[in-house]
Amino acid sequence: MIPDAAQIIIIGAGAMGASTAYYLAQKGYSNIVVLEKENYLGGHTTSRCAGGFRYQFSNEINVQLSKLNIQELELFKREHKCKYELNKCGYLFLLTKDDNIDKFKSSVKMQNKLGIDTKWLESDDIRKMIPMMNTDDVVSGTFYEGDGLVDPSDVVNAYIEESKKLGVKYFNDVKVTSIELYKDSAKRVITNKGSINCSIIVNAAGPWASEIGKMVGVYIPIKPVKQQLFFTSKVSWMSKKFPVVIFQNEGLGFHREGNGILTGLNKPQEESINYNLDVDEEWKIRHCEKAIKRIPTMENLSIVSEWAGFYEVTEDDLPILGRIPQVEGFYCIAGFSGHGFMHSSICGKLLSEEIIYGTTRSLDITSLRINRFDESQCNMPEYYKI
Repeated sequence: MIPDAAQIIIIGAGAMGASTAYYLAQKGYSNIVVLEKENYLGGHTTSRCAGGFRYQFSNEINVQLSKLNIQELELFKREHKCKYELNKCGYLFLLTKDDNIDKFKSSVKMQNKLGIDTKWLESDDIRKMIPMMNTDDVVSGTFYEGDGLVDPSDVVNAYIEESKKLGVKYFNDVKVTSIELYKDSAKRVITNKGSINCSIIVNAAGPWASEIGKMVGVYIPIKPVKQQLFFTSKVSWMSKKFPVVIFQNEGLGFHREGNGILTGLNKPQEESINYNLDVDEEWKIRHCEKAIKRIPTMENLSIVSEWAGFYEVTEDDLPILGRIPQVEGFYCIAGFSGHGFMHSSICGKLLSEEIIYGTTRSLDITSLRINRFDESQCNMPEYYKI
């Protein structure tokens, strides 16, 4: 049974909600409740993501977040003896003549300036790295060996378990239906299992963040965009250290998952208003055709499993992080546009700093605040995305 009151309510028990809860509890907040609408903890979106982490971005704030996030994950793993493994296999972004080569060259220079040793590769270098892939039209690429993969379920479950030890209470199968606002920042969160009074609400609802915003009369410019992945039968030539390969112009990606290949093809940015999770068969056929073109031997593989999920997309591909000024005590941590999991640890920590101290201490998040959309201060859209 959910409690009648809490100091802080976090809506969403995915990577963002769990990390925020942990860092708040670590600093002494003892009455924290996390609500998850699914019948399991770990988050609707987190459980469906590919588990990548990378430093390769075109926006400097993303590179800074990646640096801090990996540091945080490694520290958390050491402190709590977590079982998750950071497989630093590298990310290889491949560019054709249709890509804006100069923009990617500029991004590599920026990454290098920030201490990330991203390499610029020419076509001959790439063919030597991945001879089993069709790269005839690839003219160049970028590679950083410190990028890689980690099991998202292992990470989010570790944050859930450690935050529970600090007194955080989690409730699954609890859907928020409305929020009532009162004087002096008092609030009541109404759910399908009862209501809870609180003073602080954290919106960590991912693709549903905009709907939570409507409940307090605030427009949060995040839209859900459907994406889908499939996992193949066993392959022998793709080792554990085989890089994550992204054909940038096609939005097509591959990496080793278990003994097979996990592959995704970016769908057009169409808002998924009905939140339909059925796999789009027409899109799957197109995906298979493109995948076989790049890896001809995939024609002999079978699809073992497939699933769909949602990106939570903003206009500039960057998250909305921090207080929502229209409502006292209302905060948002959502809108990561496909790279949320890889920034979840540090962003949970940053939001906890803002709630506790009134401002962040680990990194300036001015460029991630919601008012950038009202003040025409949007960031340049991200080039590195899948």
